[in-house]
Amino acid sequence: MNAFQISKFGKYTLLNKIATGGMAEVYRAKISGEEGFEKLIVIKKILPYLNTNKEIVNHFIDEAKLDAMLQHENIINVYDFGNLEGSYFIAMEYLFGKDLDSVLKKSLQNNTPLSLESILYITSIMSG
Repeated sequence: MNAFQISKFGKYTLLNKIATGGMAEVYRAKISGEEGFEKLIVIKKILPYLNTNKEIVNHFIDEAKLDAMLQHENIINVYDFGNLEGSYFIAMEYLFGKDLDSVLKKSLQNNTPLSLESILYITSIMSG
């Protein structure tokens, strides 16, 4: 497996790949500005082989438009959307922490179920 190389993507710097899914790959990235300004963000890009699939591209564009309209404390913010280097992308808020899937897998792997307190907390924040 090849090690990830930090790379420029327009005004963004891709730091590492977080995940790859059905139609996109997700990167932890940063945007840099004047006087040492930096902000961690997430870049979601359509998988390269799907960039010419009109239906997938349209779904991705619709997702970006919908995401940009949603505003709630439990939904990440969308900062930017566009097409760079022949690839559509969405730039989003970076939320530090573990994803629920990883936590649940680790819990199963260690044979240590989540506490009732943790389950109730997760349920409460997911139901908003």
